[in-house]
Amino acid sequence: MTNSFHSLLKISTLSTLLACDCFVTANGIVKDNATGKPMEGVLVKNLLYSELGSKTNADGEFNKVEIGREKGKCLEFNLEFSKDGYLSDTIFIKNSQFQTIFLKQKK
Repeated sequence: MTNSFHSLLKISTLSTLLACDCFVTANGIVKDNATGKPMEGVLVKNLLYSELGSKTNADGEFNKVEIGREKGKCLEFNLEFSKDGYLSDTIFIKNSQFQTIFLKQKK
């Protein structure tokens, strides 16, 4: 394939994403409440779906993207953060600002 075809494909994909009025993204970091250290392996799951979710990386970072509509409305973006030994936390994403989530250990 030619470079011009790849460029056209990238532009087409980008324009499709930008044209959608329901493009929601959430990114940030999950930290231990007591130590302030980033937490690897925290499950990040959108509660609207029965998806498996994804886990934070070695630096405690997560990135979730939702595109499209469901039943004529923009998708809600309620994220649950959970890890064994910690209390789960749920947040509603209102905008694409960087999020910092602190999880507390179970007693």
